[in-house]
Amino acid sequence: MAKSRLLKDLRWAWSYLTARNDLPNDFVLAVTYSCNSRCRMCNIWKSEVQPVLALSEYQKLPADMKEINLSGGEPFLRSDLVALVALLVKQNPRVRIIINSNGFATELITAKIKEIIKIKPDIILGFSIDGIGELHDEVRGIPGGFDKVMATFKAVKKLGVKDLRIAYTAGDYNINQMTQVYKLSQELGAEFTMAAVHNAENYFNISDNKITKLPEFKKEFCILINRELATWQPKNWSRAYFVFALYCFLVSHKRLLPNYSGRDNVFIDPLGAVYPSDVSGHQMGNLKDFNSFKELYQSPKAQEAISLEKNNHNWMMCTARSAMKRHVFQVLYWIFKSKLFGVKL
Repeated sequence: MAKSRLLKDLRWAWSYLTARNDLPNDFVLAVTYSCNSRCRMCNIWKSEVQPVLALSEYQKLPADMKEINLSGGEPFLRSDLVALVALLVKQNPRVRIIINSNGFATELITAKIKEIIKIKPDIILGFSIDGIGELHDEVRGIPGGFDKVMATFKAVKKLGVKDLRIAYTAGDYNINQMTQVYKLSQELGAEFTMAAVHNAENYFNISDNKITKLPEFKKEFCILINRELATWQPKNWSRAYFVFALYCFLVSHKRLLPNYSGRDNVFIDPLGAVYPSDVSGHQMGNLKDFNSFKELYQSPKAQEAISLEKNNHNWMMCTARSAMKRHVFQVLYWIFKSKLFGVKL
């Protein structure tokens, strides 16, 4: 089992190292802003319900994407989600697709997953858990939310979904339970992913996501980093570096590695607006106004947005992954040194 996971991680790393760069190949698609959650770190649920991008518009996307992250809002609230997955798979048969969900609509999610795994058997599902029990309910604003997402997790696992993730978003209000959520992910046999709260104009539409409890972050991050480094899974080592760089970002508000958003990865909102990332305010254009994504990408407005994005400091996996790929030897040096001598923040 460990050997097959190691080989899978190595193939994953190689695919990113050998990916072409004339167009982005890592896409985050917010397929709807409809949401059945009331998260304290996000104001999407306050948005008015708007029409979503037609399926035909997604046919304009490149035919050799490496990774597609379907998000929202709550992506399972999009009525034609199954048809969208089918379209994306037809255009990109080998693409890795991740669907991120709050996991609250158990029956709806399981019904759609039954159809999706017929199209994409290796679909990846990520469920947000920001604390244990009542704390998660408070963060997500839904009474009984923790029990709902746990029920959904078990239901989709029973359906045969093998690649499951627990996604934790850290803030002052829940950092003391990060290690507990990490332990839960291990008990469930799920990959642990994480982020820290960010502010953004176009996506979260919130400006008061602030982190002040740095000593607590330092303590929890050190535990996670050293546990990930103690394994023999390259993907865990890269996550350890990500968390280390995230702490550095929280302290200095600057990235350890350059920002390649717009060049390697993009974010597309439910109305077709394209941004270098989901925390960027620099719009590149709207997919509906062009015959193809390539045409949009080569437009002067898009190139200007990409240039401006270089100075946008953030550190989320969707914006960090390509930088870690481009600077792989710097990351490997840190991993080697840290495994030998340990990590101190």
